[in-house]
Amino acid sequence: MSEFSNDNSVFPLVHTHPKNNDLHGRLKKLKQIFYSKFSFYPDVYFRVPGRVNLIGEHIDYCGYSVCPLAIDKDILLAAKAVEAEPFLEITNLDSKYPDCIVPDSNFIIDRQKYGWGAYVLCGIRGALEKIEGKPISLRFAIAGTISPGSGLSSSSAIVSASLLATTYLNKLTLPKTELATMSAICEQYIGTAGGGMDQAIAFCATEVGLLGCAKHIEFNPLRTTDVSLPREAVFVIANSLVTKNKAESDDFNTRVVETRLVAQVLANQQLSKANIDEMRIADVQAELDVSLEKMISLVKGTFHEDPYTKEELCRELAITEDELLSKILTPDTRHLSHFHLYHRGLHVVEEAFRVQKWLSADSIQTLGCLMNESHQSLRDLYEASHPSLDRLIKDCQEGGAFGARLTGAGWGGCVVAITTEDNVDNFMESLAKSYYKDYDGDFSQVVFATQPGTGAQIFTSI
Repeated sequence: MSEFSNDNSVFPLVHTHPKNNDLHGRLKKLKQIFYSKFSFYPDVYFRVPGRVNLIGEHIDYCGYSVCPLAIDKDILLAAKAVEAEPFLEITNLDSKYPDCIVPDSNFIIDRQKYGWGAYVLCGIRGALEKIEGKPISLRFAIAGTISPGSGLSSSSAIVSASLLATTYLNKLTLPKTELATMSAICEQYIGTAGGGMDQAIAFCATEVGLLGCAKHIEFNPLRTTDVSLPREAVFVIANSLVTKNKAESDDFNTRVVETRLVAQVLANQQLSKANIDEMRIADVQAELDVSLEKMISLVKGTFHEDPYTKEELCRELAITEDELLSKILTPDTRHLSHFHLYHRGLHVVEEAFRVQKWLSADSIQTLGCLMNESHQSLRDLYEASHPSLDRLIKDCQEGGAFGARLTGAGWGGCVVAITTEDNVDNFMESLAKSYYKDYDGDFSQVVFATQPGTGAQIFTSI
């Protein structure tokens, strides 16, 4: 696949009104909800897309590059700055999410207290750290088409939208890459130690006409490159109907910590640099100046397959247990007694190598094989799959997909499959008759083909 550079330093475009009729209708509905709640109309509207990651799962927080694309499912936010108390009021188009009121800007992000609104507060908190002087009061109304817990980045889109809205209304203009980096930090306020992929594609995605485009996203510094896909390729997203909230479980942060420990042990043995704060596996590779093939060999030769205990890790790193708890483990992983370093480290470096192969692949068959290998690794080495996900993957493969894999954090959510334009209808019909044969909901909402979409947008009128 060919690549070409793209400048992503420009602030998201401000449009007078949306050109898409469906989006226009959804924004009009949100406008009315806003008025019915606050008795005045919003001044500005924001759209932030969800994403599907095509290859490179659970490696962004290890410093390695990924290849996602933005989808047409999104979060919409209508907003107005006001000169009144309270500091913030939020309402949601979906009535199952209760209104959220925050009295002043000195709030503490608390999921127990604010529920879904805590994700909005994450973005606002990040913006407040950049705003000089007293911030303005805000009124938000939010709507979305990204199913929560589906692995399509609904939470990151909410955080990104609230950050963008707060900076814009406070007349703070920032480049896309800085907004993306800030948003990734913001989401950590809720306890999720992510790596920045979701936010990068949310802000930096671009449409490039009929060819179709994904993004190769690299980190430190954040930079993106457009990647053309085979013209006949179509990606289908299918929801396993198993939901997973990564912020309410220690599964995700456990994997982050295990990969951090892999980096620490490798650094200690290969670089004689033990206990380096925030060192990631990609940082070790960069300092060693070796290939990914060599990193695969190092992981296989360094770690034993049995889990490591805390005592063993302390010996490996020449640190005390107190140092392990305070400098490496997160609050929600300090209770763990065993850590799977061999399997987690091997997945990371092999998945990074798959991304490298993806960028040079020249056929849909090769892409499909890489996706299949990725899912097998996520299932067996990273243990981030779920029986329902595995069954859905099997049905995708038997239904004519060249490849399929879980996308997002895992443990539920969606899979992404690759097929061709002339086969996509038959493929989706096959899924309807297999995995979804007993599903009585709207099939089009749980299985849909997607094309690469654009990143965050701002509309001043509708």
